Amino acid sequence: SIYTGDHPGVRYPVVLGHESTGTVAAVGEGVAGLASGQGAIINPIIACGRCDMCARGAENLCRNAGLMGREVEGSLNQYLRIPSRYVHALPGHLPLAQATLIETLATVRHAQQRLGLKANESVVVLGQGTSGLLHARLAVLSGANPVIAISRSRWKLDRAIAMGAHHALDTGAEHAVDEVLRLTGGAGADAVIDTAGGAAALRAGVEMLRPGGRFSAFSISHESAADLNLFPFYYKEISVIGSRALLAEDMGASIELVASGAIDVKGFITATYPLTRAAAAFEEYERNPSRILRIVIDSSST
Repeated sequence: SIYTGDHPGVRYPVVLGHESTGTVAAVGEGVAGLASGQGAIINPIIACGRCDMCARGAENLCRNAGLMGREVEGSLNQYLRIPSRYVHALPGHLPLAQATLIETLATVRHAQQRLGLKANESVVVLGQGTSGLLHARLAVLSGANPVIAISRSRWKLDRAIAMGAHHALDTGAEHAVDEVLRLTGGAGADAVIDTAGGAAALRAGVEMLRPGGRFSAFSISHESAADLNLFPFYYKEISVIGSRALLAEDMGASIELVASGAIDVKGFITATYPLTRAAAAFEEYERNPSRILRIVIDSSST
């Protein structure tokens, strides 16, 4: 939506790009933990460090924050100057292209930390794009059981099963309610994570949940939900849990998850384009989004 101009929060004109890795070209005086030639990943939430939310350690909720590629200039450049507190060193064995998935994983981890998944809780993940697949894998690692993946793409569901999901439902969310209830013995799921967005997913998610269940609003569309029936939220005591971006500790934990091999990101990259053909990369995604997980734009190649 940022690329197409449909996102309401973008300050155009702006350089795009926020899920970014690179090689440190130089460091300023007094910078510790980073060195020239080292691989690194960027936390794209540029916070003010002065407001009440920053003082509480919630830089992702900074009153004056900007997301790279949206409110502040992004990373689709050959060089980028950025304060060291937003730069995390990467282990030398991690390829930079694969490590671009770590920022996405950090947002997934942040959402699941807020959701508070416990061992043996049942969880449904709506949508199996990059974020949905990472949610399914992280839920499995947390001990959730069963983990139920839902998507209209059989190809993506096969990937979800390969990443450890216990069940894969090849349908839209609104048609999966009965099957989720069957798989949970009629009780409903303990948690639903929505990576698809939209009012239909929210309605179906509430139906899938057991009384007292939790709904993670990970993905939000700008679609109106004015006709949403709020009665089930009251009657079933459903908790809706928002999740915005990530914190520094989410990035650190996600680097470790990928570096250790607990989460394998090798198969996520569908294509790589040089920076000079960035527009073609976006066009490829728009042509066939159901068959693409991640396109990497490499600013070091021409």
